[in-house]
Amino acid sequence: MNPLAVLDFYVHESVQRGGQGRELYDKMISSENVEPRKLAYDRPSTKFKNFLAKHFNLKDFVPQNNNFIVFDDYFEDKNGSLSFSHSRQ
Repeated sequence: MNPLAVLDFYVHESVQRGGQGRELYDKMISSENVEPRKLAYDRPSTKFKNFLAKHFNLKDFVPQNNNFIVFDDYFEDKNGSLSFSHSRQ
């Protein structure tokens, strides 16, 4: 497993809830040609996790000792079945 990693990003309070964060994120996933569920996230803030849950339905994850998270959906194929078995440890 060697996912592309994403750092948290910040949208200034004066323009939050205006779609700029979603536009920025969509541009990144488009240019990297990757689905949000197939990324690792480095120390995501609560706001970023809420953003991912709201826009991409990414909610369940296993926290890692290195502060990265990989959402459970990472391990599913497009049909919703597991692409390979994994266990929560």
